[in-house]
Amino acid sequence: MKNITFLFFLTGGILLAQQPQSFSELSNQNQINEFNGETATVISNGAQGIIATYVAKVLFDIGLEENCSEPTVTFEDFLGGPASILDCGPIMSSDGDSCYAAGELQSGFQLSSSNEGNTVSIPAGAIGNTDPLAGAITFADYTIVDFTPNIYAVAMDIWENNAPLTDIRVYGESGDLIETIQLNVPINIQVFFGMIADEPISRVEIQGEQDSGELIGNFYFGATCEALSVNDNILSQLSIYPNPSSEIITINTPSGVEIISTNLYDVLGNVVLKQTTNHQINISSLATGIYLLNINTTAGSISKKIARK
Repeated sequence: MKNITFLFFLTGGILLAQQPQSFSELSNQNQINEFNGETATVISNGAQGIIATYVAKVLFDIGLEENCSEPTVTFEDFLGGPASILDCGPIMSSDGDSCYAAGELQSGFQLSSSNEGNTVSIPAGAIGNTDPLAGAITFADYTIVDFTPNIYAVAMDIWENNAPLTDIRVYGESGDLIETIQLNVPINIQVFFGMIADEPISRVEIQGEQDSGELIGNFYFGATCEALSVNDNILSQLSIYPNPSSEIITINTPSGVEIISTNLYDVLGNVVLKQTTNHQINISSLATGIYLLNINTTAGSISKKIARK
């Protein structure tokens, strides 16, 4: 009995030792994990410097136009990297690294790992991903992105390898932590997350909880959003009620402001309703959940989150 017990623990120890601890140890997976409609869910948001968070690209684009005096963002797709999973060294940037030649990545950001670890480049399909991904190579470390110059808006696809909970820490111009956002991210599926701040962002840290191994792809950053905010104009007086609602929502506009059109989006960015009758929208046919109502008026556009209960 003692010999059998010893062999059991020894075998278990060997099996545990063989568990991959970094992306470089994962075997290539030819099966692409197609997007199946799942999205990130914002669990908590400290609401210090962030104007809004977005879980669909089309909603992020609307937010840029409505909240930013200069809505232009730079896009990095991480294409042109190695054909297999590769250790890129401590820093990934436009200066060049072990995975990308100088000038191959967009300037304005550098990607690194916590604890002075290394970064990794993962081509499309290598671990079931649809697009190239980058991040900290070791699951126990987390991914850091620094910006020069500072930016106001950032969005990305997030990939979680082992566990769904992900923390996004946002640092301001002076290097102080201004926001911590927690997301629930489906495992092994690329999902979109974006945010817009009303003060400069110098760094973001993406950390999967329980050493889950986080990666990013389809990366957007830039914009200038401190000069224009929906709270600084007449549209701040626009309101919707009741909210949440199960049937009729009424849009109350300021004096002299007329509604031109409305679009109601679901969390995937799909338009689910357009009809507005006498400043009212009937949402009784919709599923329970959160929606974004974009209202185009004679004074400009504004978006409001509504809840169907």
